[in-house]
Amino acid sequence: MLADLHIHTTFSDGINTPEAIVEQAEKAGIAAMAITDHDNIQGFERAYEYAKSRKDGILVLRGVEIDTDYKGRDVHVLGYYFDPQNKPLCQALAWNRSGRVERVARIVDKIKSFGYDLSFSEVREEAAGARSLGRPHIARVLVKKGLFPTVNAVFDTLIAAGKPAYLRQVKMGPAEAADLLHQAGGIAVLAHPAEIGNLAVVETLLDTCHFDGMEVWHPSTLEENPPHDWAQIARSRHLLMSGGSDLHGNPGRFPLHLGDFPIPYDDVAGILHYQP
Repeated sequence: MLADLHIHTTFSDGINTPEAIVEQAEKAGIAAMAITDHDNIQGFERAYEYAKSRKDGILVLRGVEIDTDYKGRDVHVLGYYFDPQNKPLCQALAWNRSGRVERVARIVDKIKSFGYDLSFSEVREEAAGARSLGRPHIARVLVKKGLFPTVNAVFDTLIAAGKPAYLRQVKMGPAEAADLLHQAGGIAVLAHPAEIGNLAVVETLLDTCHFDGMEVWHPSTLEENPPHDWAQIARSRHLLMSGGSDLHGNPGRFPLHLGDFPIPYDDVAGILHYQP
């Protein structure tokens, strides 16, 4: 029996609708999953209602991935079990989403200055229906126009951190995001620590931010050199252990489908059966 607690839909920068995610979960034998779109929570309701209508027994959790900044590094915070009507949390997510729009517009201008045929309106059209604009929407437009072979190629050439068109967004800090989730009755989980790329920074974050858990299982761990034993680090700090595929569905980015990065249900049972 499998679980996946980190999934993106068309409500942020994933290419799968919430309904398509439920269908993929059925095929993959996933018994529990969480919709964790960037800085918004609208996709959950559709996934939850669709799963309920199919009576397949899949547990669908409301989640969110909050993008934060820690001393110039991107640090993401996953939230679960929060009150979706909590005003301070909703306001903070709306502020992040607004910052995303401004950032994408600036990145588009930068890419255009390099001679690429791209407009902000094309990116907005690509993201139609999304509640949270992001760099993958830019990449998809460039791929569709035949300017790059894959989304990953766009990131590697132009818009990944350190590349010519990369621009940072003004964001809240991870401690603030964790506090907002707690004030909303939820729990805060440090997302994909392997992506941070620096164990000392991860340990500082765990020391200074009130995290309830850590995402131990994530595709980024497959590329670590040397690898870290995130499960042992979580256990030593008495943190809940989470795991997810971080599915976006972009061709060329692993994983492409739910189940390609399998996570045993029992490994994340602490999150699934969490009681406040």
